[in-house]
Amino acid sequence: MKILSKLRRDQAKIHSLSWPKRILLMKVLAVLVFFKLLLILFPLKWFIKPVPVSCNSKKTLSRSFIDKQIWAIKIVSARIPMGFTCLVQALAGKWLLKNHPDVRVHIGVRNNSLDGFSAHAWVTYQHNTILGEQPNLVFEPILAWN
Repeated sequence: MKILSKLRRDQAKIHSLSWPKRILLMKVLAVLVFFKLLLILFPLKWFIKPVPVSCNSKKTLSRSFIDKQIWAIKIVSARIPMGFTCLVQALAGKWLLKNHPDVRVHIGVRNNSLDGFSAHAWVTYQHNTILGEQPNLVFEPILAWN
């Protein structure tokens, strides 16, 4: 019964959103599912395409555009059963932010006696983390690409 009421609340929240936000959520869901399938079918190195240094863009992404895309990724990822991993979210975020050269995907690892070995992916824009922030955990970066 409790699960049913939560579903009704979530549906009511979605129905209260404007049409552009609903469409954005559907678009983000499609992108997340697409990248999840691609990660099942292809190795990670297939996604790593470095951009030459001379390709740095003078055009910046607006803060509102970034915030809308990240908001939608977080909402969809939190509402889907079994969710999407941080790597799927990071790859989708990179793609949704128009593969801008200043948007970088990072992968890091950590090893401690309590949790053991763990890995995490996050996205930065102009050296600021915009998706996948883990404030209480420190991951040693092992891979980054734009």
